[in-house]
Amino acid sequence: MKRIDISAHRLINALLARSGAGGVSILDSCGVGHLGSHLLIAGTDPVEVFQISNNDPQKSLSEFQALLERGLAAVFTISYDFGRKLESSSSGIRNGSAEPDIYVCLYDALVVHDYDSDETFLTGNAEGFDGDLVGDLVGETARDEFDDIEGIAPYESTFTFDEYIDAVETIKECIRRGDTYQTNLTMQLSVDLGERMTPQRVFQRLRRDHPAPFAAFIDRGDSYVVSASPERFLHISKDKISTSPIKGTRPQGADAVENIRLQKELLDSEKDRAENTMIVDLLRNDLGRVCEFGGVEVTKLCDLEVHPTLCHLVSTIEGKLKDEVKFVDVLQALFPCGSITGAPKVRTMQIIDELEPNARGLSMGAIGYFIPDTGFDRLEPGFDLSVAIRTMVIRDGIATFNVGGGITIDSDPHSEYDESFLKAKALLAALGNK
Repeated sequence: MKRIDISAHRLINALLARSGAGGVSILDSCGVGHLGSHLLIAGTDPVEVFQISNNDPQKSLSEFQALLERGLAAVFTISYDFGRKLESSSSGIRNGSAEPDIYVCLYDALVVHDYDSDETFLTGNAEGFDGDLVGDLVGETARDEFDDIEGIAPYESTFTFDEYIDAVETIKECIRRGDTYQTNLTMQLSVDLGERMTPQRVFQRLRRDHPAPFAAFIDRGDSYVVSASPERFLHISKDKISTSPIKGTRPQGADAVENIRLQKELLDSEKDRAENTMIVDLLRNDLGRVCEFGGVEVTKLCDLEVHPTLCHLVSTIEGKLKDEVKFVDVLQALFPCGSITGAPKVRTMQIIDELEPNARGLSMGAIGYFIPDTGFDRLEPGFDLSVAIRTMVIRDGIATFNVGGGITIDSDPHSEYDESFLKAKALLAALGNK
């Protein structure tokens, strides 16, 4: 382990300055302090990079597991549409996506900033570091690109207002028929970045204005991932696993009085609590497939969690994994996360297929990292994954992301439409769409 005299802010700038040719991955808790998240973990010079896509999802899982057993750290993304293959949920033809099922970047060395101790250090194979890395990071003087951008093209959506309202009403009819109890409906937005906006600038602006505990910037060579996710999908340490679904959202108010009113409104909302509880039941069932009998417990139910720009209802479910359970077994049981499908999962995913015209791609999938048992001092071995909400993929100068929410029998279509754009507001602002 080698310490570096550099702040988190300067480290981010230095890492972004090194990006552009693939291989740079940044997973950043932004100092928010949520569910024990307190690190910035980054890789710059990967040993190897893989894009896994197969018609047979079991083949993809097998290839992924083999990569995880090589004793290297990994940063990875998992497409929502891979979950459709796992669940055999596809019930119609949707517009496709260039997103790989699984993207994996393997590293033998990582750069880490600990927000709790305000330390930055290198960990892993010291000989594996680029010889110029430390000097480049410490000496980097890349400027912050926070200036306001005008003239960015407006967003395009896969739903018109009327089409979205009709889709909500269709879901409510499906609920009346007993096909689903809750369906997470999303619309896909796209923005042309134009010539003055870059993925690096988008991430800088998003991180400054909307810091999130599971933020990410991943340069995948042919595309960029920029995320401000507040939601943990799952965390695995030894034989312990936890998942923390979000259901229920309100904005921060203009002042403390309005904040208290909005938070009380969320805590008192029967609809939001019902949504959250339904997903907790779904995830308890999913965890039961890979955890010891009687070893699954709800440790938090509908707790209020306040973030810089939004507040949420968050629950946490924990379990003890059965002996010999591999990570891909956990994926098979839990992916995609129930908070972005609805319940029951398979039938509800079929309804989503029928209503959403485009493949979701990475949106509503997962972003995560793996640390092996040995070789990376100061880092806890295991897995940590976020749900890829408030997450965009930038490919060929076009930023694409999905936003939405859970539709229940009590949903007001107009309110659901407004809530979707509340969730889109931060991403659109970072892209220059005020």
